[in-house]
Amino acid sequence: KPVKGVEDLKNVATIASGSVEMGRIIAQAFEKVGENGSTVIEESQTLFDEIEFTEGLTIDRGYVSPYLVKDQERQIAELSAPRILVTDAKIDNVNEIVPILEQLVKTKDPVFIVAEDVTGEALSALVVNKMRGVLDVVAIKAPGFGMRRKEYLQDIAIATGATYIAEEVGITLDSVTLDMLGTAERVVAAKEQTTIVIDGKQSEAIEARIKQIRIGAENADTDFDREKATERIAALGGGIARIKVGAATETELKDKKLRYEDALNSVDSARELGIVPGGGATLAYLQNTMEEEILAAMSNDDERVGAGILIKALSAPCMQVAENAGIEGAVVLSKVQTMAAEQGFGHGWDAGKMEYCNLFDRGVIDPAKVTINAVENSASVAGLVLTTECLVTEIPVHLTDEQKQAMFDAQGMAAGMGAGIQ
Repeated sequence: KPVKGVEDLKNVATIASGSVEMGRIIAQAFEKVGENGSTVIEESQTLFDEIEFTEGLTIDRGYVSPYLVKDQERQIAELSAPRILVTDAKIDNVNEIVPILEQLVKTKDPVFIVAEDVTGEALSALVVNKMRGVLDVVAIKAPGFGMRRKEYLQDIAIATGATYIAEEVGITLDSVTLDMLGTAERVVAAKEQTTIVIDGKQSEAIEARIKQIRIGAENADTDFDREKATERIAALGGGIARIKVGAATETELKDKKLRYEDALNSVDSARELGIVPGGGATLAYLQNTMEEEILAAMSNDDERVGAGILIKALSAPCMQVAENAGIEGAVVLSKVQTMAAEQGFGHGWDAGKMEYCNLFDRGVIDPAKVTINAVENSASVAGLVLTTECLVTEIPVHLTDEQKQAMFDAQGMAAGMGAGIQ
């Protein structure tokens, strides 16, 4: 069934990470950033796990001059309800921007400039006007390089409602008018990072842009291009949640980061294809109900033999979960399949509480994609084994209770004598 809310995401993350607290943090992150947002894992300098949210467009570029800073203590420049100029041109001639600056001085609006670079007499003019209090202005360099820079600039222009100023679209800096400037709720520029909190006026244009980026990501040739497209979608759509992982030792930190990553991947899978009952109950149900249908879909006897082997193996996860909890696997499997047949899909065994119940209600769930991949990967490995000439394995040895006791006594004697041997 599809994921219905934050509680489902929390249950998926909790089971994947093995921690209720990790599940809570991941669910909180996904709730905050929404469908288009992004969640990333970072290392923290503390002993505790923290979560930080970045709203709006985050640009990995800071102000071009420290003289544009308004808050000297925090070393940031903050603009409230600024007008935004977006261009791919290098601004070094002050005469190019004088016409638009004169219009802004009349309206007394603060202005935020994103350009390839701002240097020379143009930068000097902006700094002088800022320090005299004539014009509240902040300028940053455009993020990215080459074609990616143009894409980022177009993202910023669309999110703020600005016209993208570039010679390739036939607009020069000296022809810019006030209606070509975008708007935002707030802009905060630091030394190495700038955040644009958008005002929500361009929501339809942003949605269309996100769809366009998604199509580009699907057709991308490299993982790097896909990753950058995902970052752009997150910045445009819902912001970024940073989970900062803290631990006392390096080993614990690595373990926690891996568990967080597993849980995030599981949550993404659940949102993509939905959830199914956990604890092996889904595969046990399929074994009990789909055998005839699967065999009928096979085209020849060889395929039917292979399908039969796969169907027989579907009960293994449910039995293994039971045996890990110290219960006879065959007994649990039989009960789970009977319950599912009588009470419907979704019933199974909760190993945590040693109870038979509705696993959906109990929160014992798996992403459907994970269950599908488990079957596909196991079939792939089994197919590889069929063409392997030699395998090295350990033959299980079944000991009687007397043999186990004798082995235990022998190990105890060896341990007792060890201290006296020089």
